Amino acid sequence: MKQGGEILILGLGNEVLKDEALGLKIVDDLKHLPVIPGLEYAKATKGGLEILDYLKNYRELVIIDTISTKTGRPGDIYHFTPENYRETLHLSSNHDTCFLTALKTGEKLGLNIPEKIDILAIEIICDLQLDQQLSNIIHEKYDEILLEIVYFIKKGRNLCKPD
Repeated sequence: MKQGGEILILGLGNEVLKDEALGLKIVDDLKHLPVIPGLEYAKATKGGLEILDYLKNYRELVIIDTISTKTGRPGDIYHFTPENYRETLHLSSNHDTCFLTALKTGEKLGLNIPEKIDILAIEIICDLQLDQQLSNIIHEKYDEILLEIVYFIKKGRNLCKPD
């Protein structure tokens, strides 16, 4: 799956479940922005063991997914790493294995797993409504969410000045 870059930006989601498509949409838009030269982009609809096909052989990985918590506000962005990982909506699968187990399995199989993994999870209200449009609240916050993710990617590569 690797195309030649060292850093993969992987968007996860479901294209027909309203806000759950957010990770996919963000990756589509990032492809057209001059964020950082040399980035590779991919989209997936499943996590579990299938995620290994996407991440192997990259030095760094940034995953963009959605999350639905009891206390978060739509549009909030959480940053996780494998060390502090919390389940997101698509990274682990109810019909497969969880993300951390998939990583350990990949390592045991001798796959080249990224040295650095960042997971950006965007808070949504999970309503399982079939629709390809974002909810009004996420649509209104979309540009701000996208800019925060661009800043995160640049900052992680020392391309932004600290606050």
